[in-house]
Parts: sequence; C-alpha cells; structure tokens
Amino acid sequence: MKSKYLFGLLVLILTACGTTLTDDQKNADAVYLKQVKEYTLNKDGSSTYHYYHKLLYNSYLSINRLYGETFVVYNPEYQTLKVNKSETTMADGKKVKSPENAYNEVLPFAAADAPAYNYLREMVITHVGLERGAVVELDYVIQSKIGFQPFFADRVNLCETSPVKDEEIIVRIPKDEKLNVNFINQPEGLKHKETVDGDYKVYTWKSINLKAYNHEPLQVEGYALYPFITFSTVDLTTAFNYLKEKLTNTFVADDASKKLINNDAKGWEKVNIIRDHVASNINMYGVQPQLTGYRFHSPEAVWQSNGGTDAEKAVLLTEMLKIGGFNAQTVVAGYSHFLNNEIGYLGAFDKYYVKVDFENETRYFSVNDDHSKVPGQRITIALNDDFSKVNFEKAAKPELKYSLNAEITIASDGKLTGTGKVTMNAKDENPDLLSGIPSSAYKSTKTNDSKELKEFSISFTKPDLAEKIDGHYILNLPCVAQGVNSIGIGELPLSRSTSIELMGSYNESYTFLFTLPNGYKIISPMNKISVENSLGSCNIEVTEKDGKVIVSRNIAINKAIIPAENYNEFRQIMSLWTDKSLNKVVIKTE
Repeated sequence: MKSKYLFGLLVLILTACGTTLTDDQKNADAVYLKQVKEYTLNKDGSSTYHYYHKLLYNSYLSINRLYGETFVVYNPEYQTLKVNKSETTMADGKKVKSPENAYNEVLPFAAADAPAYNYLREMVITHVGLERGAVVELDYVIQSKIGFQPFFADRVNLCETSPVKDEEIIVRIPKDEKLNVNFINQPEGLKHKETVDGDYKVYTWKSINLKAYNHEPLQVEGYALYPFITFSTVDLTTAFNYLKEKLTNTFVADDASKKLINNDAKGWEKVNIIRDHVASNINMYGVQPQLTGYRFHSPEAVWQSNGGTDAEKAVLLTEMLKIGGFNAQTVVAGYSHFLNNEIGYLGAFDKYYVKVDFENETRYFSVNDDHSKVPGQRITIALNDDFSKVNFEKAAKPELKYSLNAEITIASDGKLTGTGKVTMNAKDENPDLLSGIPSSAYKSTKTNDSKELKEFSISFTKPDLAEKIDGHYILNLPCVAQGVNSIGIGELPLSRSTSIELMGSYNESYTFLFTLPNGYKIISPMNKISVENSLGSCNIEVTEKDGKVIVSRNIAINKAIIPAENYNEFRQIMSLWTDKSLNKVVIKTE
C-alpha cells in the first residue's frame, strides 16, 4: 500500500513537471512547478493582471509557515479581484477546492495604523488539504480601472522564495503601443517570443529551473544579482516628470507648525530639530505608492492627521524647511541597476529623501528613523534637477583606511592607563569611535577634520578595563568602530553561493604597546601568524622589545565586492582576523 502511494505521488509530480526535479528542487521546502504572470494593457486604457501557480509542498514548514495561505493586496476603489481557482491535489490524487470560508478580506498590514489608507484590502486565501506531496493550483485576476496607474509598467522578479521549475511572463499591449523592455541579470536559457493576437502584440518570456532567493548575509544591496524584467510604455524621463508634478506642493503652516519651524535654533541644528519632529512624531505609513496609483496626500493633510507615507512626509519636511528659510528639495532615489532611461517604471524610485544646501554643504535627510544609511548606495535625484544630466552609474566603492596606535600601561594591581591615536580617511555619523570596549571606557578628541584625513586622540578612562579571572587579567583589544569588524560577518560557512558586498576595500592596522609591571607577562605566544592570498592579507604579531610587549594587527581586503569564487580567500583572512583568542591579551604573574 505504501509503495502504491509513493508511486502515485511520483506520477503526480512528474505529470505536473513534465520533467524530473533538480536536486535543489527536491531538497526545497516547496517548488513552483509552474508560475505564470500575465499583464494586459486593454485598448480602453484599463489593465489586467492574471496570476497562476502550481506549487508543490515538500515539507511541513511550507505547509505551516510559508505557503499555507496566499495574500493578495489590492485597491478596491480602482481594482477588482477575482479568484478563479484555489484547489489542492493531495498526494493520493484527491482534489480539494478551497471552501467559501477560505476567502477572507482583511486590512493589509501596512495600512493597519494608517487611517487615510484603511480602504485598502487584502484577500487571505487559505489552502486546504495540505500535506507533503500536495500540489496547490491558484489562479486569480486583478482588474484595474482606467487611470489607476499613470503608466503601464512593472518590474517582474524571476526569483521567488522557493525554486521555480517553469516560469512564464506574458505582456499584452495594443498594436499601436510601444513597449520598452529591459533585462537585469537575464537567466541562462531564457526564451523570448513576440506574436500578434488580434489587436494585441504579445511578448512572452519563458525560463526553467530558476533558483530561489538566497538568504546568505552581506549580499549585494538592492537584489542587484537577481534576475528581473522591467517594462513600460513610457521612458524614465516621463515617469520622473510625473512624480515631480505630484510631489511638488506647498504647505500652509498653522500655529503649531509655525512654532516648530520658528524654533530658536540656528543653521543645521534648526534643520535637525524640524527633521527629527517629522521623523519621530509623525507616523510613518508603510503603504507603497503602487497601491494608491501614485496619489499623495497634501502636506496639510499629513500634518493635520499626524501621519503619511515616505513620500508624503518628505514633501512636508521640504516645505517646512523652505518656510524656515532653507534651500530644501524633495529627492527621489533608487538603485542604479533599476534605473534605465528607456523604462519609465515609477517603482524604480523606492526611497524619498530631503536634500538641504546650506553654508556650502549638502546633506540628505530621511523622514523616518529606520537607521539606514542616507542615501547609501542609491542614486539621488532632486525634483529640480535636470534629469537629462543625471548619472545612473553606481559610484565606485572607496578604499577605507583605519589605524589605531595605543600605549597602555598596566599596574601591579591590574589597573590600566593609556593613550592612543586614531586616523581614518572617512567617518560616518556614528558617535562611537571604537568598538570592542565600552564607550564609557575611553574619551576622544578630534585633532584633524580635513576631507582626506580625520585624526582623534584617545585616553582610556576605565582602570578596570582588564577583566580579572582566576589570577589572570584579560583585555579585549579595541578596534575602530567603522573598521572591517563592523560588517558583522558572523559565522563563516565552508562555502557560499552569492557575492559579498562590503562598504569598501579595507586597509586597517593596529599597534598596541604594553608596559607591564615586574613579575607580570603576557601569555600570548610571541610569534607571527599571517595569511596572504589574491584578495588581501592578515597579519597578527606579538613581539617583545626593550621590556615592552607589542601587539600588531593588520588586515587588507582589496575588493569591495567579493565574488563567490573568491569566498575561500575571504574566509581565510576573516577567520584569522576574527579569532577571539587573537583579539585579546591575557596577562598573568610569572
């Protein structure tokens, strides 16, 4: 009976797939045996999105956590949703349709605390009859009214959270329309076909055996290494000008906002006070503009309701700063690999900032406190910029140079005193200069603040910095907070599938000169450990000279983007650098 069951399951899978599964697909929690995303621009200007998938469940995780339900968000003021099919074929071949109570409309999570967007809806489709070996077919259509979206455009991901056996993307437009298309990381073997179906041109792309998103840390930002298709009936200049029109607004200040704008502070301090209020005290609505058809509330509505989206809060902050006498502009931002002059996809601009020019300095401000780097690696375009002159090329990563030289004296009772000097060629807004020791354990004074070089003098202020354990004093060696340790590499597995992205290449050096009292010694071995390869080097050395112990640590990584094929070299360097036993000194009596 058991063999008959397994045979039936195998026949079902092979019939659904047409071919056998790859090893990755067999080991995955779930596999999209078939996935179709179909976009149609109708002749009257409305649009239709048709989605279909056939999903195989391989594990209990896929049943209970990943794909037990499907969530479809839509805007009922402009869109209608119709679910054509939600049916499970169980492992023994039995078919179970989702009952009526398996379809439940709820408020989308992003709109839960956003009263202005409480009209949005999310259909929760619960799949029934799930078990390992079950296959769910889901088919639904979202119909959008004329004028809901300003342009017929989208960015289609060719990767999912699970592998895709057979992927098909279809785009239909009237014959008199032009479609601009761009591929990002086109997968090998992608097949393309253009046909005519009555009054429509039909573009079809097919691909097989697409891998799932990888969850490895420190991947290249912005999904830059994954495959996408972007398409649009307009160019990017047209799309930008549309956003510029929608985001250009004025603000009529009331008494409360005037009090904030006219605070007693001056210069950048005043800018920061206004910015901090907008970021911290005005609620952030996580509703994406695609769901609203790129319709934005006015600055007055945002201020009075005490809430707005990323874009709406940016416009409000811009206008408040203008009233305060500052040269401020709203900025749209997006990753360079998603910006293409021929493709007018508004979603390519995924962040909104505020740019302020004051006293020959330009600063960018976020309107929420998500602690992400602003603007980071995104290309920024102010609304008043000449769009034709914007450079979409990704800026080259810098070579980051850091050094710390310290002289430390340890008394016979284990008390520590010392001074040091830190130099670097870049410093972010992080107030901490050192890591590895508490921020209360040192004081720093900036002695040089030129563009090319920043210097700090430091003094260690915590005599008990060295921890006493069983007659040993253990001192964790400090490091520059922005140095290579800040990437938080964590565990280093034996292999890796994706590239690593660092803030830049690194050249980092440390020298610690220890003066010990009579009768004490460092029990770390007096030797040199090093590794050198095509990616860089790491050298750690402990020596003794003139009664003093010198600990030297040096690391160099000559690439900011480290391909998967160079991961072993990276692992060699970082394994030595992050070795906990080599990041501390242990002192004991002789």
